[in-house]
Amino acid sequence: MDWQDLVFLHWPVPALVLAPHLPASVELDLWDGQAWLSIVAFQVTNFRPRGAPLGLKFGQVNLRTYVQAGGIPAIWTFSLDAGQALAVLGARVGYQLPYHQADVSLQSETDWLEFRSVRSSNRTLSCKLQYRPVGPARPAQAGTLEHWLTERRALFTVGWGQRLWRADVEHEPWPLQQAQVRQLRTSLPDQVGAVLPGSPLAHYSQFVHVRGWLPQDVREVRARQPE
Repeated sequence: MDWQDLVFLHWPVPALVLAPHLPASVELDLWDGQAWLSIVAFQVTNFRPRGAPLGLKFGQVNLRTYVQAGGIPAIWTFSLDAGQALAVLGARVGYQLPYHQADVSLQSETDWLEFRSVRSSNRTLSCKLQYRPVGPARPAQAGTLEHWLTERRALFTVGWGQRLWRADVEHEPWPLQQAQVRQLRTSLPDQVGAVLPGSPLAHYSQFVHVRGWLPQDVREVRARQPE
């Protein structure tokens, strides 16, 4: 699949707010002692399970934070709202992720991109913003906050039998640009009781091609690692 016109919105949030929403098997990953909460909005194109003849296109918005387990830095998603019913069903069944069907649109307004999402099952949970890239695109430098926030290739979730699962993705480093954001209105952080402290740290990426794998039990993943 391809991810297009993606915007990262990051806020520092007290760890005490986020920690109660995580399972005991993972812990918050902190940057200089600070937890972060992020909203990531984008367009998915050419979404195609292996062997499927056609690709799907839909918008998506994720609410996530940063965790680790067994020394592996990863992402924890509190919610994923997508505008494609088959993708939502497949992710809920196959990955046990908190995907939700939503009315999602991403449109270009002059040089601004306008993103809208409203969850179908609870229309009070929504996200609306306009954003645009600024400046040249470049990969994030290792050791920086933007690299720590964006360059992660693993996701944890709780699967069947309350086991910790890990799912991996593969893509090139994000070609990041600074992003300008306006008209941001979102209630998604209400799900974890977070109050957003002002304007976000914002980045834009025009395009990455992504490959993903089915999740695996963390104990099985560890067992296959060389000693």
